Amino acid sequence: MSQENIELVRGAFERFLAGGSDFGVELLDPQVEWDATEHPVPELAVVYRGVAAVQQFWAQWLAAWETVAFEYELLDAGDRVLALIDQRMRGRSTGIEVSVGEYAHLYTFRNGLIVHWRAYRNQFDALEAAGLRK
Repeated sequence: MSQENIELVRGAFERFLAGGSDFGVELLDPQVEWDATEHPVPELAVVYRGVAAVQQFWAQWLAAWETVAFEYELLDAGDRVLALIDQRMRGRSTGIEVSVGEYAHLYTFRNGLIVHWRAYRNQFDALEAAGLRK
């Protein structure tokens, strides 16, 4: 299943990068938990529960950006997929380019759906959490 999960995340990333607005909503378990507590914007740095709450977070965050682009690497972590991400964006109202830099998302799958999703500001911490760092 781990390679299948990697391909599911890769597909969602590629659809988003091609202009899709709903990142992988079809991959989310109805009771998904999105832990954004390490998000740099304090008002958004909470735990979101359920698909509608996750969609609301992303709609609010993406509304500020004209473009969002990133490179990524996906790593197998058993029933989890670790995404190492390097992201940049352009402000919708300012046109200013912003580099978020390197961060990570860790997706936990059950029965082909994401049941838990956590953001990490630091890729080292994410690698450790995924059990991929000694």
